[in-house]
Amino acid sequence: MSRIDERAIGELRELMGPDFGALIQAFASDSRSQIDAIDAALAASDAERVRRVAHSLRGACVNLGANDLAELCERVEASGRAGDCATAGTLMASVKRELEAIGSELIEYVRH
Repeated sequence: MSRIDERAIGELRELMGPDFGALIQAFASDSRSQIDAIDAALAASDAERVRRVAHSLRGACVNLGANDLAELCERVEASGRAGDCATAGTLMASVKRELEAIGSELIEYVRH
C-alpha cells in the first residue's frame, strides 16, 4: 500500500514536468535538514523552533501527498506550540521512520 497520495503526486508530476525529479531530490535534501534542525531545537529545548520547522516540513509533505507524514509533523508542531519538547521528541522517531519509508516510494515515482 502506498504511503503517497497517488492523485497528489500525479498532479505534481504533471505540473512540474521535467523538473519533477529535481523537486523530489530537493524534498529529500530539505527534509533531512529540517529533521536535523528539529533535533537541534529539541536538544536546546527550543519549542518555538520545533514548531516552526515542523510546520515547514508539514507543508512540504502535504504538497507531495505524504499525508501520514504530514499528520505526524502536525503533531510535532502542536507539541512545539504547547512547549512540550518531550512529546515532540518522542514523535520524531515516528517522523523519521515514515520519512525513510516514503523515500523509497518517491524514488520509484521519479523512475517511472
